Amino acid sequence: MKERLLTADEQIWGEFTLGDEIERYPPDPQSEARHRAEILVKNNALRLVLVTMLPGGELHEHSAPGPITVQVLKGAVRFSVEGEPREMRVGQLISLAPGVRHAVECIEEGAFLLTIGTMTRPPDPGGDEA
Repeated sequence: MKERLLTADEQIWGEFTLGDEIERYPPDPQSEARHRAEILVKNNALRLVLVTMLPGGELHEHSAPGPITVQVLKGAVRFSVEGEPREMRVGQLISLAPGVRHAVECIEEGAFLLTIGTMTRPPDPGGDEA
């Protein structure tokens, strides 16, 4: 069976200047949550979410069904994994396996990029994907 080539529109799921997106989607200071989440890309393989936060804003402990990455783009957050907190600043990234409990608390006004992947097969703990 011949593989179908994707068009340019199908190959590019999104293209963003993250600084512009952070400015476009600030958190509402009147909001009790003190954070805002905007989905930048959503399809059956990948979800990309920009989260902007004000100090004191929290995402309570939860887990994701697929692997995730969190990359701090602005400010600082306290990112807790299974109850163990760590401070993360601009340029730092963490990746978690599916189902790992985590929480986020904003220390300095900022933003992070959350990537959620879809599991199509069991993860390889050694990281060697074929």
